[in-house]
Amino acid sequence: MNLTVLKNYRSRLEEGLRLELAALDQRLQTAEEALVRVQAAADDGARAYLTDAETGLTADEVAGRYDAWAALADAIRRAQAVVEEARRLRNEKMREVLEMSRDKKQVALLEAREIRRLRREEDRREQRAMDEAAAVRYRLDGRKG
Repeated sequence: MNLTVLKNYRSRLEEGLRLELAALDQRLQTAEEALVRVQAAADDGARAYLTDAETGLTADEVAGRYDAWAALADAIRRAQAVVEEARRLRNEKMREVLEMSRDKKQVALLEAREIRRLRREEDRREQRAMDEAAAVRYRLDGRKG
């Protein structure tokens, strides 16, 4: 496969991976924002409970608050799990992007090396052609004199 074609292919792959990474970054940000909202709701609930507890709560109110706390704790655990999964996927994609970037650079280096090799070969061919032309002129000049 032509190195230029391979380099272009790798560039397109890297671009696709970067787009996927951007989507995962957005997903992670959304998950983190949701976690912050749930934690803020839990904090607000705790403050409200403490305020209400000072004025006194009935057994039914305490039980209701406990159920609300359990639901909030569960929501926080789920939100944390979503954040962790989003972070894991994002980090995995970042590794893929970095690997693809290294591969693309390696292909570019190989392409540059191949271009230099071809130029050296062309320079040698040109030098050989000039040497042969000079030898022919020398022989022709030698026959005249």
